[in-house]
Parts: sequence; structure tokens; C-alpha cells
Amino acid sequence: MKRYLPFVIIAVVLAAAVGGGFLMFRSSQPQPPTTPTPTGDSVATSKGVVTIDEYGDYQCPPCGALHPIIKTLKGEYGDRIQFAFHHFPLTQLHSHALEASYAAAAAGLQGKFWEMHNLLYENQSVWSEVGDFRPIVLDFARKIGLDLPRFTRDIDGLQVATVVSNDATRGNLLGVNSTPTIFINGRMIANENLTAEGLRKEINIRLPVNP
Repeated sequence: MKRYLPFVIIAVVLAAAVGGGFLMFRSSQPQPPTTPTPTGDSVATSKGVVTIDEYGDYQCPPCGALHPIIKTLKGEYGDRIQFAFHHFPLTQLHSHALEASYAAAAAGLQGKFWEMHNLLYENQSVWSEVGDFRPIVLDFARKIGLDLPRFTRDIDGLQVATVVSNDATRGNLLGVNSTPTIFINGRMIANENLTAEGLRKEINIRLPVNP
């Protein structure tokens, strides 16, 4: 038994390392929205923060129209809401949607996701109809101070493709079939409520009541 003990120890250490690495990988990934309650009504999180998850396509005009509304709500509610964007490029409809998602994800690897996200939506009319999207997105990357050689590698890399693919897969599992699709505290919001007034109402009914 003593003769095999070193090999047993090595096997245990390797198993622990692999398991720990897997858990760290899972914890670093964005998680799907919380499941709605059986009654169909969502509830506030335990910390009193309302979660908003958007599944969006950067070339989608309704997503572009929703973008300033979301920015306004984030300013109004501050840390009382937690907003997350998930990539859902409609590649059959929009020729640059996938590469736009890759650009945002690649910028995210350098800590500039929201900067690229905002530029893509706020300049949607500039790049949506161009033949070659790459020069425009490289200019965006330059404007927000990205390392361009790294950005160019990342936008074509496996890590970025996996991030976008995982978001789209998660959206499909949640029943997303159009953009924008919004979940608040895990409940899908009807399209007719995707207005500033409609979303304020949806948020307010989920905020905790002050004692």
C-alpha cells in the first residue's frame, strides 16, 4: 500500500485541481435569469435589487430604439436595478449582427464592453448598411482606447465566439425568438411594455416596499 500511496496522493490532487478549475469557470460565466414564481409574478432579489436581462442584436432597429430607454432607466434607478446584456444576433436577418456581438465581447476582454456596446447602438445607422463592417469597428476600438492587435485577434478568436454562442443558446432555452427580449427578475416582459413608462411600471412593482 505504501508503494502506491504517492500515486494516490497525486491522483487526488489532480482531481481537486480539475474540479476547482471547473467551478471557477462556471462561476465566471453569466448566469440565466432567475426562474419566475409559480404564479407568474417575479419577486425582488434578496438584496432588494431588480434584475433586468436583455437579449439583443446590435443591428436590430427596435434594440437600437430601446437602448436610450435602458440608459435612462439605469440613470434613474442606479444601484436599485442590475442590468445585463446577452448576445442574440439574428444572423438570418442582419448581416453584421454576429460580428458586432463579437466586437462587443472582444472589447469586454479588455474591460470596455459597455463602451463598445454604446458605440454600436448609438451609431447603428452608420454601420448597419455598409458592406465592410470591420474598418468601422476597428475605428470604434481605437476611439475607446483598446489594444488594437489584441482586439483584432480576440474578435476572431474562440473565446469570444464561445461567449456569444453561449448567450444565444441560453436565450433559445428561455424561449427568446426575437429582439429585444427583456426579462425582469426572470419573467419575460411583453413587447408592448418595452417603453420607458412600461418598464418603469414593471420595475416599480418589483422594488421592495420601504418599511
